[in-house]
Amino acid sequence: MIPDISESLSHTLHEIGEIGGQHVYLVGGSVRDLLLKQPTFDIDIVVEGDALRVAKEMQKRWNGALQEHPQFGTATVTPANPNKPKVDFVTARCETYQKPGTLPKVKRGTITEDLQRRDFSINALAMCLDANAFGTIIDKTGGIVDLKTGTIRVLHNQSYTDDPTRIFRACRYAGRYDFCVAETDVLLIKEAIPLLAQLSGERIRNEIEKVLLENNAPQIVQKLAELGVYEAIFSGWKISPTFSSDFQTVQQAISWASEHIADEDFQPNIVRWMALFGMGNFQEVQIYQIEALCFSLVLEHQLRRIASATQMLNQEISSEKSIPFVFEKLGLKLSKNASIRHHNGKWCIVDDENKLTYVFEGGIVYKVQTPITAYHQLLPVLGSLSETIAPSKIYQILKSFSLEALVLGYSDANLSHIQRKNIVDFLLTLRKIHPFTTGDDLIQWGEKPGKSFDTILSHLFAAQLDGKINSKSEAYPHFQLIKEQAAKKILRFE
Repeated sequence: MIPDISESLSHTLHEIGEIGGQHVYLVGGSVRDLLLKQPTFDIDIVVEGDALRVAKEMQKRWNGALQEHPQFGTATVTPANPNKPKVDFVTARCETYQKPGTLPKVKRGTITEDLQRRDFSINALAMCLDANAFGTIIDKTGGIVDLKTGTIRVLHNQSYTDDPTRIFRACRYAGRYDFCVAETDVLLIKEAIPLLAQLSGERIRNEIEKVLLENNAPQIVQKLAELGVYEAIFSGWKISPTFSSDFQTVQQAISWASEHIADEDFQPNIVRWMALFGMGNFQEVQIYQIEALCFSLVLEHQLRRIASATQMLNQEISSEKSIPFVFEKLGLKLSKNASIRHHNGKWCIVDDENKLTYVFEGGIVYKVQTPITAYHQLLPVLGSLSETIAPSKIYQILKSFSLEALVLGYSDANLSHIQRKNIVDFLLTLRKIHPFTTGDDLIQWGEKPGKSFDTILSHLFAAQLDGKINSKSEAYPHFQLIKEQAAKKILRFE
């Protein structure tokens, strides 16, 4: 029997046991965390036979919502009572891998087979929910011993090659619980490292994002680096030696943002990736490498068209050998040693010599644009900030940068006090100021729409930010001054 199980959870599990009888079990991480006396939020139930039947019965009993996935034999029940946890029901199954790194083929199985298909021994545990054996632990793989000794160990020698994402999970669990990866597993991991290159970008991204959500992310990231994971994913990808302190800065930034800009579109995930790619050390991961990683890992990015070779192509490019010829004809820089790989249905060209990344598809050449490079781009302009700088200049310098980059800058103790003050002034005050004057006002004042509009409005708004204009009525005299300066060619509108 698991000790210290809460009364409310015990009651929920007994209810499930009443319906499922001898063929229903609490499994996996739920059992692991209860044995470790850790909070458990995911209630995973395995049913030998028909999980959907049990889920439907529980949905009726709890007057809850049911989400079914019949093709997978799974369902989720969300009880009407908010104090009851959401419960996932899964039909017991066994699975086989046709090739390393591919998704498995699945069929129904027994609880023993279901546990044996799992990743680590500490996750291959089940607890009986039948009233006659409630609380009995099923351990066929030595999971309880590994919990006691703090060991992360897979169930068979092909586990990491069958699913290389288990490399991330092994390090994640080790970091979360302060466990050690078994020495035998370290050897198996090193054998499987090359297979990471065969995984889709989405799968790798998802695993890394789970790592970055862990409280002990720096230790986990470091362990993955020691194993050579990042280099296997992308040649030249190195983790900054300051990531541990950078991660603390990220936590502070996210906490500050949740308090001060919680109602806006601030994305904590982008800030975490900014830190992983390095906050200040340009020798670790450079902008063109971040662009390539964002494309290959399907991180947030856009493709900006810069050239088209469609008119000179007679057929679709199907080989990387043709791409240098196309780039040469277009007059684009491309060294002989540029890496050309097929990602996500497109060609990704990484030119380390020229420090450029391109994407090529259908005769069109693109540059990758991603908000994750914003912090690298912000740092060089911060030298323009000073104690005496005018508010309008602060606004002009910082207005094009994302919330994520600016919040990270404000939280970065490596920046000067003045730089951080200028950033927070922009975040909390300057960017929220609305101009007194609009194009309609200029028309009323006799200005004809044209190239001058943007310049005039920009100067009027700068005067407003600097306290020279405090109302729309005060804007008109300033407008006349701008026109006089333009007439004397002191101010140009071009």
